[in-house]
Amino acid sequence: MQSPWGRAVGTSLLGLMLLRSAAEEGSRAGEPGDGTDAVLLEESLELEIVSDREAHVRYLNRTQVLTPRGVERYGVASIGYNPSVVIQDLRASVGSPTGTRVEVKKNQISDSSSFASFELYSDSKQRDIHFPGVAPGSVLEYRYEERLSNLFFLPREFLLQEEIPARSKTLTVVAPTSIPLQTKVILGAPVHTEEHRGESVVQSWRVQDVPAFRREADMPPDEDALPKISIFPMRMVWGDLTIDAGDWNGVARWYWQLARGRMDPTDQVSASARKLVAGAQDPDEKARRLYEFLQEKITYVAIELGIGGWQPHENGQVLLHRYGDCKDKATLLIAMLRSIGLDGFPVLIRTRDAGLLQRDFVSPAFNHAIVALPRPNGYLFLDPTSESTPFGDLPWTDQGVPVLVVKADGRGDLVETPLFPPERNRRHRLVTARIIPSGDLEGTYVIDSWGQRRASIADHLGEGRSTEAEADILAGMMAWLCPGALLKGYEVSPPSRPEDPWRIRIQFQVPRFVIRAGSLELLSPHLARFPMLDGLSTASARRSPVFFPYLFTETAEVHLGLPPGRTLQRLPAGRTLEGPGVRASTAYELTREGEIEVLVVRRSLTVSRREVAAADYPVLREFTSALAKEDASAVTLAAGG
Repeated sequence: MQSPWGRAVGTSLLGLMLLRSAAEEGSRAGEPGDGTDAVLLEESLELEIVSDREAHVRYLNRTQVLTPRGVERYGVASIGYNPSVVIQDLRASVGSPTGTRVEVKKNQISDSSSFASFELYSDSKQRDIHFPGVAPGSVLEYRYEERLSNLFFLPREFLLQEEIPARSKTLTVVAPTSIPLQTKVILGAPVHTEEHRGESVVQSWRVQDVPAFRREADMPPDEDALPKISIFPMRMVWGDLTIDAGDWNGVARWYWQLARGRMDPTDQVSASARKLVAGAQDPDEKARRLYEFLQEKITYVAIELGIGGWQPHENGQVLLHRYGDCKDKATLLIAMLRSIGLDGFPVLIRTRDAGLLQRDFVSPAFNHAIVALPRPNGYLFLDPTSESTPFGDLPWTDQGVPVLVVKADGRGDLVETPLFPPERNRRHRLVTARIIPSGDLEGTYVIDSWGQRRASIADHLGEGRSTEAEADILAGMMAWLCPGALLKGYEVSPPSRPEDPWRIRIQFQVPRFVIRAGSLELLSPHLARFPMLDGLSTASARRSPVFFPYLFTETAEVHLGLPPGRTLQRLPAGRTLEGPGVRASTAYELTREGEIEVLVVRRSLTVSRREVAAADYPVLREFTSALAKEDASAVTLAAGG
């Protein structure tokens, strides 16, 4: 499906990808020399809704670029369009730092595809303005009008803040009183006015002198953090169908009308499904076989023309051609389930990386489709588009988000997908190593991964990787998990069942593992470190929450054989660290195996909260700093053993 389904005005949103820009001359933010690449001098968007089928759009953007990087980044502006959106009266110019003005010519405007290469064909295009002769200090200006013959493609969001400072941003919406309009201000505080002009209502929102939006490491998706205004008509017409956005049932009913005839299994689909589940008695085993068939045999490719961005293809055609997008895969899975007497419902979802769906703002703001199998206490959700996610699991982007389950009678059930507990996304490391007389370390590193950890390994080491690329990935992973480690050999064992881990067995070496400082011999006992939280201790404070894509648990057990005749001067004391949504523990034990002593180190790390509030960051920072300090600690060898 198109992502997102519809157009938006603002940063990093597909459909209408407008030039991001910012401020002006003077002593305020965005002054040349302050490190800002560009400033938005003025941006205005006017939406005029004429009827439930027609609207006009007028847009203006004036941006001053201030640095060579700003020239490169903002020197091209793109405007989205499709057969329902016609661009009219497009004008653009460049104002040089010396005051001259150059109009952009027709041969400096081109058309291109709006979406990624996984789409075989789409009628969503973009018009690209290539500004000529741009230099630091230039002012880039463009304006246009659009005629929309479908309100579905009306811009749905207007950002109140950009990656660069903005002097003035204005949104104006004109709508007849006969077409109720939903509007919602999210996070921002614009100046708002409203007046009645005859049979129309005119609303305007404006902000001035807005500082640049600054990202932080490990923050939630931008769409959750950027202030914006959301707009969507509560009624519109697409072809012969009316979309009633008065409640979620209206959105579900519209999708059901589009998809219901496409989910009735054809004879070929029924025959294929029965063959796939032959011999299976358990309903979940049958569903698993069908799910894995969709994962492995139906390639993700999208053909999205007009309503095809929303309406799935007929299930028999998807099976015949062996390709389809997310809604096509979901439709075929539902058809196969029906053919063997099982129920499945289409599910509309806005993935977590695209920002959380606003429950109190009804609109088809979805970018993905999955399947729900009814259960006595809810649903079992399946995403056949994800090729690396085992049956019963979900990609992290599908977890913990509001979704709209479209029931068989066309009603909608707005529920939330599960956010799986940390133990579902576990990684365990078993390290067996010994120190040889030279002071080098040799050993094996066995890594077992489940859940999203397993899916990540599958994405990196799945089919199609060359041996050289595979070795490079594993060498980099070893150096990250165990600094100084060199890859000497490896074996990768993919799982054979959904509950099995993805196993990697690595032979490694750490040269000069024992550090000699005068008469002292030092070594690090932590061959299984926890570097995944290292970046969280760099800032002194935060404005945004810390975001973990999924909950997880790391466990490790290290058996480190000491040199013959050597022991530890002192066995470290174990300890437990706790912070907001995080917990770590380390325990040490000294045992004997034959002629040598063996240091056994058992460690664990658990993240049990997806978001940690900015107010809790100082405590989280103390936790990560203490964990990093423990990772870097050393023990001293002594005579004995």
